[in-house]
Amino acid sequence: MNDRLPTSADNVWAIGEVAGSPQFRHVSVDDFRIVRNNMAGGHRSTGVRLIAYTLFTDPPLARVGLNETDALRARIAVRVAMPPMRNVLRTEATDETQDFMKVLVGADDDRLLGFTMIGSEAGEVLAAMQTAMVAGIPYPQLRDPVISHLTVAEGLGPLLEKLPERAVK
Repeated sequence: MNDRLPTSADNVWAIGEVAGSPQFRHVSVDDFRIVRNNMAGGHRSTGVRLIAYTLFTDPPLARVGLNETDALRARIAVRVAMPPMRNVLRTEATDETQDFMKVLVGADDDRLLGFTMIGSEAGEVLAAMQTAMVAGIPYPQLRDPVISHLTVAEGLGPLLEKLPERAVK
């Protein structure tokens, strides 16, 4: 099997855990879209997708892209920000200041490489970060918009403001 999801049998395709994909419903749905497109003559692949992980506990846990261990193993230099959640005004209003957001950005560029959050609306905030990562948006373009107040996503601005500057070479 390859990243276009055909099996070794003619006209038989695989999706989900049968295809070796991460065991999430949202990944199986994407596998279906890939297979449907490829059966119609397209050339979609699993090779370019960025999988989001969300655990719907209380509070939810969400992650996409690299974490610090992944970056270290891959020898990717990163800048990290993890400011206190009290910087997110919504958490003060809901008394959820113990939660956290963490972002990883390339040390030598402004690429968003990873995001982790434990807290209210983590899956929703993750979707904004995942979209920015897939689109290749440099982090200042996600840091600077005026996001609706009083939302948890508004915390992306303060989070990204806390990133250390690039090292001067």
